[in-house]
Amino acid sequence: MGSKIKVYLDTSVLSYMDQQDSPEKMLETREVWELLKQDRYEIYISDVVLDELGRCNETKLEILLNYLQQIEYHVIKTDENTVELAEKMIDFGV
Repeated sequence: MGSKIKVYLDTSVLSYMDQQDSPEKMLETREVWELLKQDRYEIYISDVVLDELGRCNETKLEILLNYLQQIEYHVIKTDENTVELAEKMIDFGV
């Protein structure tokens, strides 16, 4: 079997798992989530995502953390190199 496809989840993806004011996007995101749970992907999130989730109200935080428990993921720790790369991607319009 080949290597898994790598997927990075930013805060907005996780946030849309429980976005009651945007039911269509929430449904679409939950459909993608079902694919991610199938263990075909190598999933990454950053420490920035975890920090941003920590700013959610307690109820939403609990919901989102419950979703995260459904998948295996790796945490990327940000440093000067990741910030520089992110800035270059933004400059290129990615």
